[in-house]
Amino acid sequence: MFRSLLAAAAVVVVSLPMAASGNPILPQLNAKVSARSISLTDANGRQVRAVFQNSYRIVVKDSSKAQNFYLVGPGVNLRTRVAATGTRAWTVNLRPGKYVYGSVRSAKLRGGFIVREAPPPA
Repeated sequence: MFRSLLAAAAVVVVSLPMAASGNPILPQLNAKVSARSISLTDANGRQVRAVFQNSYRIVVKDSSKAQNFYLVGPGVNLRTRVAATGTRAWTVNLRPGKYVYGSVRSAKLRGGFIVREAPPPA
């Protein structure tokens, strides 16, 4: 009986979502930067206000040569270049605390969100 429980537990661990590369699939946040706006949304397109601590894939789509995107918070200080456009992807371990994002060229283009401790496992 113990062996069958151990085998069942192994199946649960193996059945985590995996990418084709064999790495776990990370939740994704999407940043968009234009000359007049900046946003950070979740996979459903909702503005990020609070997330649980975890590793995330952050995809930055920057269409402005006049702006950039930065993300600063506990253990994180990332930014794109102002004159660069295109798409960048970062893997970031978000820890509990307050994070801010924006553009260094405009105080009006900024936002923030809270990272909460992960809930206990079910």
